[in-house]
Amino acid sequence: MRRKKSLLLQGVKQMNLGAAVSGGGFLLYLGAAALEWRGAAGVLALAFVPASLYVFASVAAGRRRLKEAVSYNLLWGQGALAALWCLCGAAALGQGI
Repeated sequence: MRRKKSLLLQGVKQMNLGAAVSGGGFLLYLGAAALEWRGAAGVLALAFVPASLYVFASVAAGRRRLKEAVSYNLLWGQGALAALWCLCGAAALGQGI
């Protein structure tokens, strides 16, 4: 099977890796917020919002294209993570970071 050229992540391994990076970034954000490092938490939030949305768009397109390979767990999990990142980014912008 020939893959189409796309800017989105291709293949389940890349999508899983993107979700893992997005989740790891969220753990870093939680750690920075718990230590009250507002500047670092704000930078992490603003850096990972577009990355998380990119991974979510890739997973959604992958689910549409390869229903058997891309699970709903990955789709819904990355969607929830992207929503959390968006909320954290909005909070960071609200605090003026």
